[in-house]
Amino acid sequence: MRHISIFMLIIPFLFGACSSKKTTTLTFVETSDTHGTYHEMANDAMVIRHLKETLGDHLILLDNGDNLQGSPYQYCSNHDAAHPNVAAAVLNYFPYDVIGVGNHDIEAGRVVFDRLYSEASMPVVCANVIDENTGKPYWQPYLVLERDGFKIAVLGLLTPYVVTWVPERLRPGLRFDKAEDAAEHWVKLIKEKEHPDLMVGLFHSGWEPQEQNLPEDAPLGRENSTKWIAEHVPGFDLIFFGHDHRAKADQVVNIAGDTVFVLNSGARGTNLAMAEVQLSKKSRPKISVELLPTDGQEMDSAFLAMLKPYQDRAFQYQEQEVAVLPVRISPNEMFRGSCLWVDEIHRCQFDVIEKNGMHADISFAAPLSGRYELGPGKLKVEDFFKWYPFENSLALMEMTGRDVKAHLEYSYEIRNTIYNYDCAAGIRYVIDSNKPYGERVAILGMEDGSPFDLDSTYRVVLNSYRSMGGGNHFVNGMGWQQDEIRDHVLWNSEEDLRSLFIEWAKAKGTLDSEPLGNWKVGN
Repeated sequence: MRHISIFMLIIPFLFGACSSKKTTTLTFVETSDTHGTYHEMANDAMVIRHLKETLGDHLILLDNGDNLQGSPYQYCSNHDAAHPNVAAAVLNYFPYDVIGVGNHDIEAGRVVFDRLYSEASMPVVCANVIDENTGKPYWQPYLVLERDGFKIAVLGLLTPYVVTWVPERLRPGLRFDKAEDAAEHWVKLIKEKEHPDLMVGLFHSGWEPQEQNLPEDAPLGRENSTKWIAEHVPGFDLIFFGHDHRAKADQVVNIAGDTVFVLNSGARGTNLAMAEVQLSKKSRPKISVELLPTDGQEMDSAFLAMLKPYQDRAFQYQEQEVAVLPVRISPNEMFRGSCLWVDEIHRCQFDVIEKNGMHADISFAAPLSGRYELGPGKLKVEDFFKWYPFENSLALMEMTGRDVKAHLEYSYEIRNTIYNYDCAAGIRYVIDSNKPYGERVAILGMEDGSPFDLDSTYRVVLNSYRSMGGGNHFVNGMGWQQDEIRDHVLWNSEEDLRSLFIEWAKAKGTLDSEPLGNWKVGN
């Protein structure tokens, strides 16, 4: 039945494709946040192929970034300069008409993302990433497409919170401006210069911020600014967005009283975000939006054949045996207290710091996914992509005991976002869930038996995402200013933390079977 529904979807578009030049109908399709899981996109590929064959250039295909991180064979491809990047191969397969930039694309490093975008055959749009040498956008800020005499402007934006997650060494020479300000500037310019018949946003920024009362003068603006821009920057007709992985097809009314349609396909190829747009020289665009689930659709065999060489090259890497895990582990055990899933990360972080000739008193770590369990048995490289899915590096920072307690208080408060639910090693503590925020964490002492002092300074090892302010533990939890965070950082690793974790586990041979047992949730 689902194959029939797709055919029925295509029928109305045929009438638009054959209409007079005074009116036309275009179909927009967005993908976003694939995170290198292209095998899951084989269903999407078949639907897109049928639409392309039927609609020709009346189909406008967009991708919203976050392709360069998330799977073993994407990781392998990023480090394989002998072959085109697999993300470029996917983008060129259809090909897409225009693509945006995601924060995890920046996280892969400038060498990798520059190569990707040079290999991609379509324009890249992003207005608020600025080349500090020229003062101009590093990529073209917008693209104007022409169809049947109509002009479609596509403006790209990226959440500037990249600077709180990605070390400067991976993004040298780039400045990330507020998305809200960039939207206001470029929409005005595009309207005056291009006079488009349709104004489209391609934003790698989620729907709305977690902090609803963010001050207007916040230097980075909102991490997730799409809703604010849709409502407060008149001019957009249609906005595609991503980053927060929350599929959405909706509409809002902006401050000028105009309707703005908003779409997010979600993540990892689960849906296609589709908009049908009827354009007329005599009236405003007529737009309808929907999410098209693609799970269960026929897979595109040619698409899979294109991927196979990349998968074959990655297979040898991800099938390498790393270590033996004696017991089954789950990240969700951390909601009760100390658990082996995170404690092995703590042990690794402590050992890496010692190996580099330094010392850490305390370790912070969080489960970066709640989707998997591992073991018992032999673990392969691919298991460590489940255990530690991101390419963060390792950092060493200085914090007071008071900062440590505040960090843990905030972490427990936001524990439902599991990748921000930090726990600590190196100290003994109890969390009383019945007490109010700020009084829940009782730190009993250091693990070696010495006292813990709120006024003493401690060296804390943690990942680079957190050390740069990711999760807002420092700003919201500890009261630091964003620009003072870097002053507390003593050291960063050159190698990504997952690689360090794999090396550590391989050297260990057999991993631990018992958690550290240094903390618990008491009530």
